[in-house]
Amino acid sequence: MKRSLALLLVLVAACATTPAPAPTAAREAAPDCVPGNALVNATLWFQSSAEYRAVALGTFANARRMLDAALADRTWTAEPQQTGAFDALPPAVILDLDETSIDNGKFEARVIQQGKTYDDATWTQWVDESAAGSVPGAADFLAYCKSRGVTPFYITNRVVKEKAGTRTTLEKLGYPLLPDAENLIVRGEREEWKPSDKAPRRAFVASKYRVLLLLGDDLNDFANARDKSRAERDQILRDAADRWGMRWFMLPNPMYGSWERAVTGGTGTPCEQFRKKVEALVP
Repeated sequence: MKRSLALLLVLVAACATTPAPAPTAAREAAPDCVPGNALVNATLWFQSSAEYRAVALGTFANARRMLDAALADRTWTAEPQQTGAFDALPPAVILDLDETSIDNGKFEARVIQQGKTYDDATWTQWVDESAAGSVPGAADFLAYCKSRGVTPFYITNRVVKEKAGTRTTLEKLGYPLLPDAENLIVRGEREEWKPSDKAPRRAFVASKYRVLLLLGDDLNDFANARDKSRAERDQILRDAADRWGMRWFMLPNPMYGSWERAVTGGTGTPCEQFRKKVEALVP
């Protein structure tokens, strides 16, 4: 009886002096946010999966078939802004660059290893290295365009200071370029080209060429979707239902894009934006 009473007193004392464990939620919130980790799965899929390559190759193969159909139909245009007598204009296609024609997966891997997502200095260094690769299927598609007398125009939101490095990349990849890289159209070369909205630059091409196809990895490569809500972006998608896979071709890019801004609002630190993405998931 005395031993039992003594043991009870010891247990009571232990409970009184041992701090209670922290709540589960507090323990889970303790680790620091590493923004670059949010890109791991997407970048690994982009760099290593057969599934990504299959989608890219299939997209360009389908675009090649539709190029032939577009050449045969003088009334065909992929650019909604193109009106009037465009049937006699020389043919062209418009492509985005990053993750449409050229592969920046190694850049994404670099920032992941640095524990971040993006910054201008690291990006400019990457562009100047001219080390980007070719998106699967892009080189063959562009070679086919050249063989059919179709001029590709590369409309990118890379800026003027990045044009030289970008041109070197395209030359290394063997992509068709006009003299003085006139078909490489970067943001800001003209006053009306300063916005990220690509519509004025597409209109410039459409004033001189019949635009057969548009290819990109972001909704903004086809229509102005900047700062649009998710519902508004879905409406753009529906309004163009008869163009996808016919005149407009989307390449997959799970690593970044304007779709992120539609979820996060484009504000806050990388960690705050990451939390907004998690909260936007539908269980």
